[in-house]
Amino acid sequence: MTNRNQQPKKIEDHLEARILSPGKLFVYWHLQEEKVRFIGKYFLIPDEQHILALRLYDRNLGSVVSEAILRHRVSSWLFKGVNATSNYQVELGLKRGGETFFPMKRSKVIFQDSSTQLEEDKPLLPGWSGKVSTYTYYENLEGGLNK
Repeated sequence: MTNRNQQPKKIEDHLEARILSPGKLFVYWHLQEEKVRFIGKYFLIPDEQHILALRLYDRNLGSVVSEAILRHRVSSWLFKGVNATSNYQVELGLKRGGETFFPMKRSKVIFQDSSTQLEEDKPLLPGWSGKVSTYTYYENLEGGLNK
């Protein structure tokens, strides 16, 4: 007999990735439908047009090496042909239009090559990011206002 005060336990959102065997990366996840609908509404995407996708990032190259468009209610995927010397990370997100991708969950980095281990929490940044300074931005903005 259950107590009326007990709430049914919700499964936490998660995204896990594991190397199954050389060349195979298995990914499984849980993402609450309410969150997908909420983000879809934010981007004005009708419920019937929600497209979830997985992106596989090669952390050594700093780029997307594979993308899978997911059918409704799919909760696992197998990437084949992964390089045994690369470190990978997977993102699960909502596709908007043809090219726009909004990530909702990110896996931990899967390290295979310990000689090139990266900081796990270090985000993937574009090459130009080291040349940008918010101080310079505000200095130029303020200088532009005074002229």
